[in-house]
Amino acid sequence: MSNDALAFSFCMDLGRAHAGLTLQLDADLGAFHGLNFGDFTLLYQLLRAEQGRMPMAELARALGLPMSGLVRKIVPLEKTGLAERVAGPGADTRRHAALRPGGRQLVQGAVMTVEAHCRDALRAVDAQHLSAAHAALLAMSADKTH
Repeated sequence: MSNDALAFSFCMDLGRAHAGLTLQLDADLGAFHGLNFGDFTLLYQLLRAEQGRMPMAELARALGLPMSGLVRKIVPLEKTGLAERVAGPGADTRRHAALRPGGRQLVQGAVMTVEAHCRDALRAVDAQHLSAAHAALLAMSADKTH
């Protein structure tokens, strides 16, 4: 198989794997935590951010969303008290998304559900192949704007 054909096949299989994993995560995150995987990824980004807040533009970029898409995702999380849009700290004039205490608690509990699905999904993959695949994904997701 040529490199072009292998790259195409890899990306198509990656999309199919992502779709399947997302369906499973949506089902369990919804049943146990009242979230879908998209909500979880947004809240998890905020959980990992310094002081649980992040500039909206950076968060949109990290999630692969346009700003309008991020706003559509964050409004319901604001209404349920999980996240909020706030002014930046100090002299930072940018709008930030921030994790509220209820959101922090919810996403911390949901991490265990996601970890279990990830562990199960990759159980049959040996560590060497997993490490190589992880490196490939990191290379694919590198910021291509510079």
